[in-house]
Amino acid sequence: MINGKIMDSEKLESSFVVFSGMISNLQVISSESNLFLNQENRQLGALATLGLAAIGESGSAATSLQHASGGDIKLQLFRCEVDGKIVYGCFSRVFFADGEQVDIVAEPQEDGGFYAYSVRRPIDHRLWLPFYCERGTKAHRKSNIMMANILPSITIFMGVIMMMYEVLFGGNDIDFLLKFIGLFLVCAAISYLFLFLVCYSLLKGFTGHSQLAEKIFITLGYKNPALLDMNKENAQFIKDCKEHGEFYYVPDTKQYQQILVAPCVYHYRIAPEVPEKFKLKE
Repeated sequence: MINGKIMDSEKLESSFVVFSGMISNLQVISSESNLFLNQENRQLGALATLGLAAIGESGSAATSLQHASGGDIKLQLFRCEVDGKIVYGCFSRVFFADGEQVDIVAEPQEDGGFYAYSVRRPIDHRLWLPFYCERGTKAHRKSNIMMANILPSITIFMGVIMMMYEVLFGGNDIDFLLKFIGLFLVCAAISYLFLFLVCYSLLKGFTGHSQLAEKIFITLGYKNPALLDMNKENAQFIKDCKEHGEFYYVPDTKQYQQILVAPCVYHYRIAPEVPEKFKLKE
């Protein structure tokens, strides 16, 4: 068991690096259909890597997730320079901009560029993440259990209403009512278990992405990546802002004016210290 834990830890040990700098020469492509329309786009900093990712070969987790979800997810691909380093990747919304200071979680590529798995903008505490990578493994499992309980609970609740109606207004004798209640309880238990297992198995398909989330969180320095849930962190951030005003924000900036809600872009309250081993060595 100890060896198993060590192996799991080694699997999560990140090959990612973190570096900081100012964005320049940002280019954004909002639709994949526009990728190969002209030579300039074809040369957007190793888009071949993104193409391979779409069929599960490497790099872009977000792009592969788009294909896995039937193509309903909309992505924006980008290329930029961060203090002279070529950075590219894709997120649901790219609204960081030239001249902004960011922290990049990236994987070095053979072409000398960096594929960005996460972008952190300190000025307004924003964190860009790939799709379905907002929770660690344990947080994802807990969320799946809670969500898998919804449909069975609604079904059982409706059944209870029907049973109470039969008991109160059915006009049946005591023996029939006891048998009816007993049969209902047995059927309810079986139905609940069946529906729960079906819902949980469907949701479990997204749990695998939590391993990528944990790699990103580990690289950023979070102490309990398996338990981290950025949805809850984002909700707590907004709650704290309402209670403390502009505590986290820098007023009178364009970041301050931007919308609070964007898919797969989260707020964080406190940025942990990035471990030295993950900082890019110049």
